[in-house]
Amino acid sequence: MARSTQAAAARKALVKQAEQQAASRMRTKKRKDKPTLAVRISYHTNERLSHANEETGLGISGIVEAALVDYLDFLGIPADAKPPLSPDGTRPKRERSIKRRTRRSKEEVDDVPIGPRITHQTDDRLTVACLSTGTGPQDMVETALRAWLLKHGIPLYRHTPGT
Repeated sequence: MARSTQAAAARKALVKQAEQQAASRMRTKKRKDKPTLAVRISYHTNERLSHANEETGLGISGIVEAALVDYLDFLGIPADAKPPLSPDGTRPKRERSIKRRTRRSKEEVDDVPIGPRITHQTDDRLTVACLSTGTGPQDMVETALRAWLLKHGIPLYRHTPGT
């Protein structure tokens, strides 16, 4: 009985200490500092994105941010663009990409979900671009990534050693 009482008291003291540390630790970043962009990209674009990450060291979010900024500049979307507000004062929803339902064999690879964090400015510009072009963010991100990867010379396929 004495051991279980001591273990319980020790556990209670550790929990109390952890709660005190958590309360005193201030979070420096808020969750909404950068919105998360949830999209799906093709398997091949994901492979090239991984290769670009290894070569540049920017990280997935950094590469997606750079690709979107380049593409939105190409489209002529101003850097300070703000999406129009709905009558109720909320931000309008972006156009969605058309769902392509196709029958696939089991061997084919599905699209890969990614969730990079982008700045509010790029998010606003992306919304304006989606509203003005009538395409969804899924297509915009895929096109922007392909253009950025081509511009920076990331090959379509990795070179295998010995070839």
